Parts: sequence; C-alpha cells; structure tokens
Amino acid sequence: MKRRFITVGVILVVVGLALGGVVLAGGNERTADRNEKSAGQTEPLDGVLVEEVRTSDFILSVEVPEEIRAGEVFTLRGTLEYIGEEDIRLFHGLPVIRFYMVDRDGKYAANDFLGHPRGYLGIALLTPLETGQKMQVEDTWRIDYPGEYELIAATTLLANECPWEELFEGKNYERFIRDDMTERVKELRRSKIVTAPIEITVIGG
Repeated sequence: MKRRFITVGVILVVVGLALGGVVLAGGNERTADRNEKSAGQTEPLDGVLVEEVRTSDFILSVEVPEEIRAGEVFTLRGTLEYIGEEDIRLFHGLPVIRFYMVDRDGKYAANDFLGHPRGYLGIALLTPLETGQKMQVEDTWRIDYPGEYELIAATTLLANECPWEELFEGKNYERFIRDDMTERVKELRRSKIVTAPIEITVIGG
C-alpha cells in the first residue's frame, strides 16, 4: 500500500473521473453494524458455486446458484472481508461489490423486468471496519434466454479515509484499465478487487 498526498483540486477531478459523479456520505459505526446484521439474516442459497480472491487486506468471495433457469429470478451474493491488522475507515462505492454479466458476444445481459442491464449510481461511503468484519451485497437477477454467460464481480475502488491518501492493493483489475486514462485514474482502478470470469450456464425455463 502506498500513501499519496493530493490537493483538494485534484481530488475533485479524480472523483468525477473515477466514480462518475460521487456523492459523499459520511459513514459511521451503524453502517458496519448493518452489514453484519444483514449477513446474519440471509438464508443460505440452494447450492452455490463459490469464487474467492484474496489480497493482503481483503478477501472477496462470490456465491452463485448452481442452477439458473431462463426467466427465473436468482440471487448473486458477494462478501468482502477485511483481514488487515489495523482498524480502518474504508472509502468505497455503494454497493461495494458490483456484478457484471455478459453473453458469448460480449454484450451485457439484461437482468431486470424491463430488459435493462444493471446500472449503478456514483455514491460513496466511509465505513469503519475492524479485522474480520464483513460487508455483504446481494443482487437479484433475471436472464430471459438460455445460453453461456460470463459473470464478473468487482469491488469499487478501496481506500483508507478520504482524501485517498492510502489505496489498498487490488487484484485482477486489468480489464478495467484503458490506455487513454490518466495515471491517477489507473492507480485508482488498480485498487479494485475483481474475480476471474465465472462461467454461467442458463438452462431453459
């Protein structure tokens, strides 16, 4: 992890580039408590495939139902566990884990009842975390057509405090990097933790 000190002017520019118009909301202890409570109240999925990515400070794990039928609603679950040694105030987007599904042609799969791809707002939070604390995200999907798909789960950028003096180590971020990005934006993207593509087969309903 590297410490970076940046001016307020640079912060405003980077916020717009990296998060697409971030609305900052001050996190507090209740935010982390809510994450743990929601995790405890969630029923287990009926048979899951689990993908896990580990860095020096976090473990990202993803649960996917073993069987997905076209036209039926299913749930994807992602968990981000903090394994660092010191208490932090995590700066992250909302939700902290995001899911992307593409078909064999690389087109994003529609997943709501109006046939729209999943969209995420540019909202960010500060969440206090202690070692071993988990943040969980559940997302309901529906894919109308059987076939082969690829699922990718990715965190937002992960930093300690805001301004982003300390970015956490990411992993598997290459597909989020473009040549036309500035070095600072590339650095922010590198703090994402991303799963390898998870192969999903959607069977006929």
